[in-house]
Amino acid sequence: MTNKHPVSYPTPQDLEFILADSVRKTDLLAFLRKRGLFFFNISTAELAKQVAAILWDAEALECFRAMAYRSSNKKILSGFSIYSSRPFDLDGIYNSIRENGTLSSAGYKLNAISKVSKGDDCIYAGTISYEKKSAGRIGFIRTEERDAYFVMKKISDNEWQIEVDGGKSNDGKAVHIMLEKMAKNRDLTISSLRIDRLTKSSTITFFDLLAQKGLSDEWQIEDIGRITLKKDAGTKSENVSDDGDETEVGRDDLSGITQAILEGMNLREHNFVKQAEEAGYAFTSMTYVFYNADSNVKVKLRAEFKGSPKIFEVAVESYLISVVNQDEGYEEGLSNMDDNLNMSLRSMFWNNARSIYHSLQGNQKTENI
Repeated sequence: MTNKHPVSYPTPQDLEFILADSVRKTDLLAFLRKRGLFFFNISTAELAKQVAAILWDAEALECFRAMAYRSSNKKILSGFSIYSSRPFDLDGIYNSIRENGTLSSAGYKLNAISKVSKGDDCIYAGTISYEKKSAGRIGFIRTEERDAYFVMKKISDNEWQIEVDGGKSNDGKAVHIMLEKMAKNRDLTISSLRIDRLTKSSTITFFDLLAQKGLSDEWQIEDIGRITLKKDAGTKSENVSDDGDETEVGRDDLSGITQAILEGMNLREHNFVKQAEEAGYAFTSMTYVFYNADSNVKVKLRAEFKGSPKIFEVAVESYLISVVNQDEGYEEGLSNMDDNLNMSLRSMFWNNARSIYHSLQGNQKTENI
């Protein structure tokens, strides 16, 4: 395994803290079993203490680091579209800005992009780096420079699509700043999935349809984990603050909404949802649990409009793997989830959300927004 960052060997105390605080117990036990180490009937704190006392090599430390990051920094996908009235090459514009160092004075570094597509597809991948200090973090996992990974895909001669794969919502903002620089004086328009482009009723329909069409057919909706509502959530204002009257749907109402979704009912006909809409609330986030019968796994996806203005993003919150010969049924496996699968699911969900979003915009043109 190749280390992206130099690793100074942590003290046993620091390693113990990281293992106890930032690494899931099930993932740590799985890591140890592969190395012939078995622990039974042990608490998380005692397990971390025992493991920290062992002298580990650089490869094991990198595994600990990866597990800690994956557990504490969930990957977030957001996206943008760039249009023009005439054909343009986004990759050429990007390289021009990178070579001229246009964004370096603002603390952003554009790294080289590479073509990752095959055949006639035109897809580039790259990263933008920017400094973000994490005060108070232990040196072993402190992040001083953030990398926001993005993919640029040519849809047509006049349109490109960009997907941002980051650890925080700020990563998407960093890429948006880059796009604004690219669009300046070039007859380019940037488009994103913003909640202030939807009516309150459309936000309800949007999240309702995502339960049915968010993932492909092999993934079936099984549960709704969480729903948040916000009053005046930017549906009439482009410069709405992220502060305000936000509320989470209570357990009883959540159960009723979940049942309505699973039965394929129109969510706007649900009594609680009706009352919320009449009171001026819009749906801002929903957490979905999907089940894949072929692989016998479950994934929990959070879909949310976030920021100011509120832009749509997707994150994998949990990845549940079936446990053989155990009563628990499923255990958390997010730390060991394949990165390509993680990205693929979020990209699929975001693109399906994009289609739903634009169809709703078309339907509401005659409405009084």
